[in-house]
Amino acid sequence: MRRTILLIINTILVGLGTALAGEHSLQGYGLVKVATACMRSTPAHSGEMVSQAVMGTPLRLIGREGSWWLTETPEGYQGYIIGNAIAPKDSTAMATWRRSDRVMYTDHYTGRIVSRDGRGTPVSDIHAGSVLQTIPSKVKDSIDVVLPDGRSGRLASRSVKHLSDFRHHRLNTQQLVDMARALMGVSYLWGGTTTAGMDCSGLVKICYLNQGIILKRDAGEQATTGTPLGDDFREYRQGDLVFFKSATTGRIVHVGIYDGDGLYIHSSGRVRVNSLDPESTLYIPSNILASGCRIAGNINTDGITLITNSPAYFDL
Repeated sequence: MRRTILLIINTILVGLGTALAGEHSLQGYGLVKVATACMRSTPAHSGEMVSQAVMGTPLRLIGREGSWWLTETPEGYQGYIIGNAIAPKDSTAMATWRRSDRVMYTDHYTGRIVSRDGRGTPVSDIHAGSVLQTIPSKVKDSIDVVLPDGRSGRLASRSVKHLSDFRHHRLNTQQLVDMARALMGVSYLWGGTTTAGMDCSGLVKICYLNQGIILKRDAGEQATTGTPLGDDFREYRQGDLVFFKSATTGRIVHVGIYDGDGLYIHSSGRVRVNSLDPESTLYIPSNILASGCRIAGNINTDGITLITNSPAYFDL
């Protein structure tokens, strides 16, 4: 539903042109410069939050409406982001960024970028999936980084992974579900895609991005990717996605990550574990299993992109 609303908005704005869209015109690129940028359905803080983008996410800037940019994320999701959360870049600056040495923050908890002067002064908070350029550092067990707006800071080396290392990375489903389980108890947030709060498909995106894999944003989109699976959970493997449908419309309305033995991890009220087995005390009757899909073995197919194969992050 969120995707449909945004596509309708974008079509109207582009189709009617500047006469109705004000300053709406093709611009270029940008990087998210704050820990979390909220994407909204309309160019206003009162607009529905449809998604989020973390620091260092490369954006296509489609057009501007006052203080708001209509943006597109690497997986093709569109929404409005307030201008003071974005560092606009021209094509030369973006090409330099794509070729630079960068790291992804991979810890499951919200971290802090601190000053490089050794005092530990906070520079910014940071969430899993954030991407930052690196600069030389001689401090043991630390890595120095440059934020998209030019600020600099320091992170613990153990909390990051060099982006180029994902080129040789293979999906580790145990690490995937460990990440999901580490987020147990985190509150559900409609449109959320950070470890501070996420919706069901946001949890899926966070955990797969931590493995260097970019997935589609919404559950309905995710259900069209990978190897399709039926509604018999006994054929599912760890790391598969499980989808649930509305009893009235049959539409996909929820998604979780399968963890074996009938158990799945999902964000519903909070991140928690439930069962697909009707005989289990963890079974939720209202969660009607529709289907599943297997991401493993389908990297770099439609809707499943290894980050090092994304033109948003690397010059290919």
